[in-house]
Amino acid sequence: MKKFLMSAIVFALCSIGAANAQLEKGSVLVGGSIGDIQFGLGSGSYFSLNLTPRVGYFVQDNLAFGAKVNAGFTGQRGGNTTFSYGLNAFGRYYLGNKEVEIGPKEGHFFGEVGVGLGGVQGAPVGFNVNFGPGYAYFLNEHVALEALALYNGQFGKGSVNGLSLNVGLQIYLPVSKLEARAKSLKK
Repeated sequence: MKKFLMSAIVFALCSIGAANAQLEKGSVLVGGSIGDIQFGLGSGSYFSLNLTPRVGYFVQDNLAFGAKVNAGFTGQRGGNTTFSYGLNAFGRYYLGNKEVEIGPKEGHFFGEVGVGLGGVQGAPVGFNVNFGPGYAYFLNEHVALEALALYNGQFGKGSVNGLSLNVGLQIYLPVSKLEARAKSLKK
């Protein structure tokens, strides 16, 4: 399994091809983002960072469903720290270049919607909702840099909501090519 996973990652990173994104049915999306980086200044200074790894599967062309995990940290002057967490299911729909003719042909706009559970250290778990637009710029056929603006809402005791800007790297793995590569490595 480790050999297959490492082979898949190496294959994806080394693939250089046309900017034809692998958004077809059966492809796998693996990656993550860093979001909501904040720096406070002065006497109330703080630092905040959220990491969000995700994995998804294309159930049809341009439509993926998957799961993502959110892990956040906020450190404040004086040693106070707060950890946040979340587990969400998400759906993404990518607009094709025929639907939206803005920007380079290597990119695709998409919308993402997520729901799940999450909370902050010391508080009860609440219900999460997040949604927003994004843009994926494909560096090659399988690797994309992404920007995603999300509304994040947590509902329950201690409700919190806000906006975040996330940037990250996603790898799009076509299942047929992964299986062919795995078979060639076994020989």
